[in-house]
Amino acid sequence: MASMKIKLILAASTNDPLRKNDPFMPLSLPILAGCAPGHDYTFIDLLWENDVRYDEPADLVGISVRYTAENRAYEIADEFRRRGVTVVLGGPQPSMVPFRAIKHADAVAVGEAEELWPVIVRDAEDGRLKRFYVCAPEPFDPGAQSVFKIDTYPDLKKKISPARHFYKRNYVFDTVFAVRGCPVNCDFCSVTEMSGPRFRMRPVADVVAEIDTFKNYYYLLDDSVFGKPATYDYYRDLYDAISSLKKRRFWTGQANIDAAADEKGRAVIRKAAESGLLYAAIGMESINPKTLAKSGALRKMGAGTGSDVIQRMRDNIRFVQDQGVIVSGWFVVGYEDDDIETYYRTWEFCRDMRVIPVIFPVKALPGTRLHDRLLREGKLDDSKLINFRHPGISDEDIFSAMNCVSAAGFSWMEILKRTSFYLPRFMDDIIHKTIFALVLQTKLRGAIDVSKDEFYVDRSPADKSAAAN
Repeated sequence: MASMKIKLILAASTNDPLRKNDPFMPLSLPILAGCAPGHDYTFIDLLWENDVRYDEPADLVGISVRYTAENRAYEIADEFRRRGVTVVLGGPQPSMVPFRAIKHADAVAVGEAEELWPVIVRDAEDGRLKRFYVCAPEPFDPGAQSVFKIDTYPDLKKKISPARHFYKRNYVFDTVFAVRGCPVNCDFCSVTEMSGPRFRMRPVADVVAEIDTFKNYYYLLDDSVFGKPATYDYYRDLYDAISSLKKRRFWTGQANIDAAADEKGRAVIRKAAESGLLYAAIGMESINPKTLAKSGALRKMGAGTGSDVIQRMRDNIRFVQDQGVIVSGWFVVGYEDDDIETYYRTWEFCRDMRVIPVIFPVKALPGTRLHDRLLREGKLDDSKLINFRHPGISDEDIFSAMNCVSAAGFSWMEILKRTSFYLPRFMDDIIHKTIFALVLQTKLRGAIDVSKDEFYVDRSPADKSAAAN
């Protein structure tokens, strides 16, 4: 059968803080194109592009959707369908709310798509597209609607060849992943729901072969690049293999700090730094032990459950920093045991630790345990992006605290102090790493310097209707 014209779109809202500011190549679109080759693909990244190009011929449109882009994705999908083009929605948000998404699509992909997308493309070619395509071990009841279901997560031992060449722009960072799955299952996070509680690992040789094609910087997309006890040996071998490459490349990633409390974990962190790790975005989540326990995040701090939790967190953070790795701390504030002073105490913690502060109000995402709990307790207001009704903190208080903390945390004085802190810890390439540290902090400042309206305006009427379903 002749190849189809397939348009793959990464949806983004027009006021996304990352718009025109995201240096990372989105990997979801190249993975899809690589899993079903032989077709004429067009990629559109709406974090950088403005024009969806509705008038271009297309046989099939696939839209990858994050939570913040849901309303925009539905608008795009509706317009393509009005023009008679078949639309498939997938990604984190449709996977969490598939019956909401199906109102705007011909089909919805639920879960990881490596094994679903080739089936979707074949069914679209044959004119027998089903309504849902599901990759998950949990039961899925589509009612009277048709479904194709795979009862296991994708086997990552199979060769994955992302088709990055369909992008028409150059990104500062290439992207690659090695491991999926997360056993921590924080109540505000959907990763475990999407990818399962057990780790699945790609062959080290496949990951390293991809990295060896990159020009310079890359981002390792794993949920914690320092791993867990079950993956310490894997990451040690991966970083040894990366270090053996002829060309040295610098890279960044997300991480947890519990590895710094374990001797084998510490060895992984050292090897990550030796292989080129420049910067780790660490989900520290809270400096309130009660909030850490309630959310489930305490188990990824490597800090025990005693009265010295925060000090042990400090020790783990300092170990990572001492390897010459720049650290940002990502925090959510606004659980029931938090108050408005938690914002300011969190900033003071970051200031004292020379951690780049990234502090946001807690957000209950559909499909997470937090969302389910707050819905049961009547504490949700889905007309707002920050949708948790806190019993003692007003939106105005939160916005004022965010402004204050952002202004203090990203003043040029603090940026220079943090950068100076790392200078004696940079073992080599000091000028390069210093410039990176300065650019990183100014980029983060731009990304989190969002307006009050972007966080607290009512959603559009269409989105309010969707939230009710």
